[in-house]
Amino acid sequence: MNKFILFFILSLSTTITFSEDKILKADFRHRPPEMIVSGENKSGPLKDIIEEAVSKIGYQIKWRKAPFSRSFVELKSGQVDIVPRTIRNKEREAFINYLGPIGYQQKNIEFLVKKGQEGLLEIYEDLYSVKVGLKRDTAYFDKFDHDPKINKKMSFDDKNMATMFKVGRFDTMIVLDKISIEKALTEIDFIDYSYSNYKYIQKIGIYYGFSKKSSHSKVYSKLNKVLIEMAKTGRIVEIYKQHNIAPFIP
Repeated sequence: MNKFILFFILSLSTTITFSEDKILKADFRHRPPEMIVSGENKSGPLKDIIEEAVSKIGYQIKWRKAPFSRSFVELKSGQVDIVPRTIRNKEREAFINYLGPIGYQQKNIEFLVKKGQEGLLEIYEDLYSVKVGLKRDTAYFDKFDHDPKINKKMSFDDKNMATMFKVGRFDTMIVLDKISIEKALTEIDFIDYSYSNYKYIQKIGIYYGFSKKSSHSKVYSKLNKVLIEMAKTGRIVEIYKQHNIAPFIP
């Protein structure tokens, strides 16, 4: 009897270990409409797409709500495996394997200014004469990201950046996600803003960041093939349409 119980315990332990070995840790943040956090609930096409993809290779996702600044640090160290909607650039390729692109979006970079100051920025070079607020660890576009002549003022998150702008810590802020920053401005009761005449036009790929130091790095190629196939067959677009999100550029 004792041998039977011991065998059962060992078998159960092996099953649990195997199950844990098939779990990928992924971070989630509120970035509507693609990622939505409502209380304890998480939803959006980027969640559905990666969950479907990992299920095809026999894995599951364990989600954690976290700001991108924390996700970025732990993506470097391998403490988190996957971070949805990670913009690709050369510096990040040193520690991130990119899953995708699963498609493309028109994602213009705009500059938020006080109402009535739309003419503050007419061309890129006008940035040299103002203080520019930006969010730490965010990639905007290469020329801006690597331009030492711009007086840049770092913020931790949208709420911090909105508050700093309201009290005049900088003249303009660079904006990648209008929905998010406008929500933060509304939450601090500030509506006296507009957007400058100058904006940077770009089309960006939609990627998931996969840590090169992940303990599951061996599945990267297989998972990427699944996502690319889902994009080719139209499954990605189908999931986006299920969430009533458009436009989406396949």
